[in-house]
Amino acid sequence: MRDLSGDREALPQYLAGAEGTGEGRTGARRLLSTAGIDPDQLFSDLVLPAAGPVVVAVSGGGDSLALLVLLNDHFSRHARDRAILAVTVDHGLRPGAAREAHHVGAICARLGIAHRILAWQGAKPDTGLMAAARQARYDLIFQAARESGAAMIMTAHTRDDQAETVFMRRARGAGRGLAGIAPATLLRGRVWVMRPLLDIARATLRDMLRGRGLAWVDDPSNQDRAYERVRARSCLAADPGLADALVSAGRAAQGERVALGLRAAAVVRDRARMPAPGLVRLDPDVARTDDASAAGLALSALVAVVGGRARLVEDGRADKLFARLAGGPVRATLAGAVIDARKTGIFLYRELRAGWTGAVPARVGALWDQRYRIETIPAGAVAVETRGRGRPGGPVVADPDCPAALQRAALAGEPVFMDADGRDIDNGASGFARVVSPFACYLPVFDFEPAAALGALFGCPPLPAPPLRGHNAA
Repeated sequence: MRDLSGDREALPQYLAGAEGTGEGRTGARRLLSTAGIDPDQLFSDLVLPAAGPVVVAVSGGGDSLALLVLLNDHFSRHARDRAILAVTVDHGLRPGAAREAHHVGAICARLGIAHRILAWQGAKPDTGLMAAARQARYDLIFQAARESGAAMIMTAHTRDDQAETVFMRRARGAGRGLAGIAPATLLRGRVWVMRPLLDIARATLRDMLRGRGLAWVDDPSNQDRAYERVRARSCLAADPGLADALVSAGRAAQGERVALGLRAAAVVRDRARMPAPGLVRLDPDVARTDDASAAGLALSALVAVVGGRARLVEDGRADKLFARLAGGPVRATLAGAVIDARKTGIFLYRELRAGWTGAVPARVGALWDQRYRIETIPAGAVAVETRGRGRPGGPVVADPDCPAALQRAALAGEPVFMDADGRDIDNGASGFARVVSPFACYLPVFDFEPAAALGALFGCPPLPAPPLRGHNAA
């Protein structure tokens, strides 16, 4: 297809077919049906938010343009009262990016769809640029969703993207990551990112666009072999059957990941409790369970939450610790958590010296130690820091299975507000909301059940349910 990124003269002709004739729409639907895809089923299984628009990330490429057109068609037939907000992120990394973003805006204007251009401002990193760009993209789209009152974002990841992702993760030996791209991901605990095109090939979507008389912009970086995904795409193109095999393997890994997560969630619900602030107690015999895989995942997740880690511990250290716990008393540290196994239970609490940075400014919405979100700030408070040892704490709970010394050690790792003179403002737990650290930013629907069980244990606000009819994360 013609690259329109630098051709303004082509724009009027391009837009002339943007709405498509009735015949074009019928033909496009017929093409999707021939490929075994029911256009209505792409979105009919979604539970749309009660209010607000649906945000669609549209780069101007073929995949995202196809998503925009298909969703707009679906709403015109089945949900005329629903609105779409298309957003295009200009990363400022290519000279033609701004022109492409304006092209998307012109298409949206023709279709009657609201559009916003989101610019990534500021200096760009010298290393890890693609990862930083991805993070910036999600940050900007999330902000746009919150400002517009949207609770759902859609992205145009395809079957090809799924195959490429599984291919790359298999090359790295990524265990849980072999499940590939999730059809739904909860972003920052508030907005669901949906990927309704994961079962559709990129070529099918582009054939549909051609049938509608629509063109798209090709990003030149998609041909740059300096990027891992471009190299993976080249390998898959050389072996037509490999993509199908990878997608099938990904689906099998998804089923295994969900099943294990369900069992780990049961371990958390049945075998873990919080007898005192900041202190988790696991039943002492949990390490001798018949389902070591589920108990090991539960332990890894608990360590990550207690230690304020953004990822589960998956480098073998959690497995070694779990094996040690079956042998008797243990005191160890892992990923920012202290694990103290005694006859009365296996206790976990925050390790104070693990990367501790001291006081941070008190700001509503900020994460403190990746464990608490600051919700409200009491009068006079300017900072938040750990209580630390030696500070007065709350009362010790009389519990024969929970030593007072462990309660005090756990309380030392909890947050406290401070005034400008460095004095404590004892606000108890008020003002802070606990977060499930490894899933605080991104929660794939595969892991919804263990995340919900962890949230209930730590007293986190309830998670919004996955917006898929009949979906129980399995």
